[in-house]
Amino acid sequence: MPIKLIDALLISLLIFLPLALGAVHAWSITLFAITAVILFNLCVFNPNFSFKKLFRYPVVIASIIFLAYLIFQLIPLPTPILKAISPNTYKLYVDYSLTYPWVNSWRSISVYPWLSISELFKIISYALIFLVILLRAEFRKNTERISDVEHNTFNYLQLGCLTGILVILLHSLVDFNLHITANAFYFTVFLGLAVAMGRKEENLDKTFILKIVNVIIYTGFVIAIFGIIHKLTGSEKIYWLIEKDGAHFGPYINYDHYAGFMGMCASLAIASFMARIRFSTFFMIKDTKSRLLWFSSKEANQLIRQFFYTVIMTGSILYSSSRGGILSFIVAIILFCFFITARTRKSRRGRLIFFFVLVTLLSSVTIFWVGPDETFDRFKKLNKIARSVIHEPSVLSEMRPEIWSNSKIIVKDFPQTGTGIGTFSSIFPKYRTYEWGGRFLRYAHCDYLQLVSETGIFGIIFIVGFLVYFVRLYILTLKKLR
Repeated sequence: MPIKLIDALLISLLIFLPLALGAVHAWSITLFAITAVILFNLCVFNPNFSFKKLFRYPVVIASIIFLAYLIFQLIPLPTPILKAISPNTYKLYVDYSLTYPWVNSWRSISVYPWLSISELFKIISYALIFLVILLRAEFRKNTERISDVEHNTFNYLQLGCLTGILVILLHSLVDFNLHITANAFYFTVFLGLAVAMGRKEENLDKTFILKIVNVIIYTGFVIAIFGIIHKLTGSEKIYWLIEKDGAHFGPYINYDHYAGFMGMCASLAIASFMARIRFSTFFMIKDTKSRLLWFSSKEANQLIRQFFYTVIMTGSILYSSSRGGILSFIVAIILFCFFITARTRKSRRGRLIFFFVLVTLLSSVTIFWVGPDETFDRFKKLNKIARSVIHEPSVLSEMRPEIWSNSKIIVKDFPQTGTGIGTFSSIFPKYRTYEWGGRFLRYAHCDYLQLVSETGIFGIIFIVGFLVYFVRLYILTLKKLR
């Protein structure tokens, strides 16, 4: 029963969070955090649970160390220590406090501890989900058999998860996808699956992995269909009912975050489809009659469905008009297809290239069918320098370069410790040098820059370490491809 409950709760989160407007509101974040705690407790009380298993993974150890630093940011420190390790944090308190440092009060590195605590709860929830995926993948209680084709797809699925992660890593250079709860949750699940599939096969519950992969693909497909239909209706309300400021697409308040989410789902769908093409029995059949009969088989039905899912999901990303999301997805998928083709026998490369081109063409046709004007107009802005008089400024003169320029000053002023996780929105007004409609800014529109501004040198070390670990995992996965 606990294993079935774990699977049910995980699947519920996979379906619920993107549909709940990306889970950016307090009620949905709270529900997610509570469920993450319940899931972890269910794993802990499983007879197969062991803490020793978790410390086999370098990423777990590194994350625990980084999490300990985030907690340290919240600890009140004596004035001499705070002044020594973060002079500008000390100066900030002196400039904006009537009593500090003359009254014997201790202050934390975080300039706004409550915001840091709120962000820390979310980070801990993601960490618990990551551990749940790793632990659940080893609970080999399910003895359901899987087909030979499904057995052969695991290296492709692992690479598909890593490709989805790469989409977000690239997109996060110009956006804040990892601050959207649903996207960060999917990122965590993808990372957990990729790490879990790197284990020895005898230690892996493949039925669980396939179940989660299928739920991700089905959820992404349904949301892609909904997003396209909703966009075609021209409604300015999410679900035709909810009024929210922003450029909506599907259940997401912002099309950029939709593209980030769908980029992960579509990457996994493409990997699953390419694996089925690679190992399909259709290409082993010689006579025409048997090939025709093959189309009535279960394998053919699954392959055709995967092809349809892939085309629709890819098409919805292009239709979203998110420049960062589209370019990030294209780069990641081109790398994926290049590597799987290079790691395939020459006699079988043709089929992979053919179907990759076919998916690309049909996805493009989908965009032309529903109307490409908005997407093309947004990409035309890449060639403009002067500000535009239309709704959104052009790329080189819009707010993001200004935000990044101001954020770099925060990094320069707080290089050792940062201002505290989650405090960017509080410290940024002090450094803001421009006006943009009087809007309150919560994020730097670059997850890396924001993390470094909030955590200092520790953030840089964590980012570099994670990227090195990711590249190593990517290379190891490529080596397993046959």
